[in-house]
Amino acid sequence: MKAIKYTFAILSLLILFTSCTKDDSNFVYFNPDKVVAAKMIKPADIIILDEKKGDNLPAITWNKASYGFDAAVNYVVELSLKGKNFNPLRVIGSVSEPSLIMKGSDLQAHMDALGATLGQKQEVEVRVKSTIADQIAPKVSDVISFFVTTYLPKEKEYNKVWVIGDYSGWNHSKSQFLYDIAGDKQFFEGWVMFNGKAQNGFKITYTGGWNGDDIGTNDAAVVNNKIKVEPGGNIGLFDGIIMYLKLDNRNQANRTLERVKTLSRIGLIGSATPNDWNSPDTELVYNATSGLFEAIVTLKDGEIKFRADNDWGTNWGSFKPQDSKNPNQLTPGGGNIPVTAGTYKVTFNINKVDPTFELIKQ
Repeated sequence: MKAIKYTFAILSLLILFTSCTKDDSNFVYFNPDKVVAAKMIKPADIIILDEKKGDNLPAITWNKASYGFDAAVNYVVELSLKGKNFNPLRVIGSVSEPSLIMKGSDLQAHMDALGATLGQKQEVEVRVKSTIADQIAPKVSDVISFFVTTYLPKEKEYNKVWVIGDYSGWNHSKSQFLYDIAGDKQFFEGWVMFNGKAQNGFKITYTGGWNGDDIGTNDAAVVNNKIKVEPGGNIGLFDGIIMYLKLDNRNQANRTLERVKTLSRIGLIGSATPNDWNSPDTELVYNATSGLFEAIVTLKDGEIKFRADNDWGTNWGSFKPQDSKNPNQLTPGGGNIPVTAGTYKVTFNINKVDPTFELIKQ
């Protein structure tokens, strides 16, 4: 009776499984009792290398599912971290053959999305769901585990100019930078923490030393937040604790430096912080020796973000997994960063194209 019931429920399948003859006895009837699930074949452990992330990884394979007749089977492959009971999970492929081949970059993105700590070896679980029609529930294979070692994405390197001045003790080794983000050397820009000393004077050099390439200014005033920069005196016209500066380098005879925005403080906010998502933020204090904003903070299980001046106008969070960034890199307006309870030394580096942070357990 069970076979008859399923036959009515999936009447559309009968057309697919009918012989090309007029003999009704050649109809194939689906019997769920005869279905045998796919069986996973344990793969070797996988190591994903940054320099080979575009290469194909060894295939994940399994023995075919059986439905008691020659059926067209679709296989959906699911991945999860060990011990999570596939919650959350990632669908890493949908194929018609008992084999799935992925690129290293794709598996890296799935691992990141599952919350794996990048750059480490971690055990994962995989299973396959087989289906022959939407009306029939998928048949789930056994679950096997293996280890995946992800890579820690390298930070991209950019051309840069040195911002050297009183704030750095006029020492190039302690100076901060403006970056050629577009890669065409037309504009150099970035956040610089002057710590209230910009008016004491600074210059820009194109190399990490005094090699005759330094530029300052001969202007007496700031016009529309810009000054002309050229071989000349120290720049002391801009005030501000933290400034976003942009050097227009397109015309060597008419270079300008623009003060795009100023900030006063950097703070930590979120459900994991002492003040939750409310102001004031937990302030990070600038350490002139390390060049980082720092604080010792006791956090709860929850999420954090970084922002400036207790305001959402300037804030940073995590990149999306598919962006293939280092997990310590931050993007303006990015996602919330999950953390576990504990006391941490929190650091924040604003003088990067993508600011970076670190949580160091105390």
